[in-house]
Amino acid sequence: MVDQKDARQLSMFPEVSGTGSIPSISTMPAFDKALGNLIKMSDLGAFIQLNIQGLEKSYSLNLSDYPIPDDFIQLPQNYSPLNVHLFPLPLRNRIKKEIYDIRAFFTRGNSFKTSFGYFLFRSHFSEWKEFIQSHRKILAEYLSEKLGKGKYGQYYLAMLTEGYELIQTVSDITAPWDFKDNILLKDIEAERKSLAEKGTTIQSLKPTEIDFPFQLIVLKTIHIPMVLHQFLHQIQILSVFKSIHLDYLADREINTIEDIRRLIEGL
Repeated sequence: MVDQKDARQLSMFPEVSGTGSIPSISTMPAFDKALGNLIKMSDLGAFIQLNIQGLEKSYSLNLSDYPIPDDFIQLPQNYSPLNVHLFPLPLRNRIKKEIYDIRAFFTRGNSFKTSFGYFLFRSHFSEWKEFIQSHRKILAEYLSEKLGKGKYGQYYLAMLTEGYELIQTVSDITAPWDFKDNILLKDIEAERKSLAEKGTTIQSLKPTEIDFPFQLIVLKTIHIPMVLHQFLHQIQILSVFKSIHLDYLADREINTIEDIRRLIEGL
């Protein structure tokens, strides 16, 4: 068994966690009281961690990280790693607004904030479920409208090309590299397939190969979908329900929301 330590997770059974920071319950009356408090707590609501994944797509390129011969590239004195986002700033800000709109569901009237998320009152469970389903649809429709008709592919190509052109800009005439004049999505798709079949990684690339710049940038962006439907498929809005050490509940009374709030503030 591997002990998965996560500071955001409140484990229900600390006696198997390998840490002695929290004493485990040693008597049946204490266990019964803690379990009773847990049941009353669940009647009042649940701890929720909101995870929104798949929207932020970017890559970084630091040519100093690779064993490129010094005479192959001429880096300027003020050189710094390149950080490239899939979408331009206005669109990223609009996506952030959608995320803020989702988080704005949680108010003093239906929850209170914790160090790892929120405690959502049980009376608002159904409302939260409907809200999440609605905003998943709203977000998907908005992105489909803004990124459809080939726009997503254009953003992807622009993102990849920015890193590729940087390598071309700093390359020296002594480098044996061949640079493509016009990169197409089908070229990237074919290169991804070829590299995958060969099991090629960034670490196994050889800077002395003619296609090193293209292969490097393809591998640096391989985690980013090339087409819109794959990008949309990766987007997830998740409600992760969290548990709590029973030991925290053995020496107190839980009857109201305020009791839970004081419990969390004291952790």
